[in-house]
Amino acid sequence: MKVLELYSGIGGMHYALQESGIKGDIVAAVDINTIANSVYNHNFPNIVLMNRNIQALSANEINDLNIDTILMSPPCQPYTRVGLKKDVLDNRSWSLLHVLSLIPQIKTLKYILLENVKGFEKSEMRNAVLKCMNDCGFNYKELILSPCQFGIPNRSCYKRELGCWI
Repeated sequence: MKVLELYSGIGGMHYALQESGIKGDIVAAVDINTIANSVYNHNFPNIVLMNRNIQALSANEINDLNIDTILMSPPCQPYTRVGLKKDVLDNRSWSLLHVLSLIPQIKTLKYILLENVKGFEKSEMRNAVLKCMNDCGFNYKELILSPCQFGIPNRSCYKRELGCWI
C-alpha cells in the first residue's frame, strides 16, 4: 500500500499502521499544526511532511503521489459528546468536506480509514462520508471501538466490584 496520512498529528495512524503488521508505506503526511509536525518529524524523519492546511490540497497533488490508501483522523471537536456539536457548521469540519470532494477525483484510491470520536456516528458529517463512499462505489464498514477491546486502560473499562477498581 502507498499511503497518504491526513491530519497526521504526531503520527498515531502511522504508528498504528506499523504495529498492525500490514505492509504499507506512508508516502506523505499532512497537518497544519507546527508543534505536532515537529513531533511527527522526530518520530518519522524520513517521511515527506507537508505543514499546511488540508483544504489547500488538490486532487492533482494527491494523484501525483500515486497513493492507494488514505489514513485520516480529522478534528473531533465538531462531534464530541462534550463539545458544542456544531457538526458540519463547525469550521473545523470544513477540511473533511474538502477531502470528500477530492476522493472521487483520486484515480488510484482503493482504501480509506477514517477515525473519529463517539458522536461522529450520529453526525451529518458521517452521512456525508457515507454518501461519498456510496457514490464512489466503496464497500465500507463502520465500527465503534473501545480501547478496552485492545487491552488499553481507559475509564470506560473499569468496573466497581467489592469496593475495588479492577
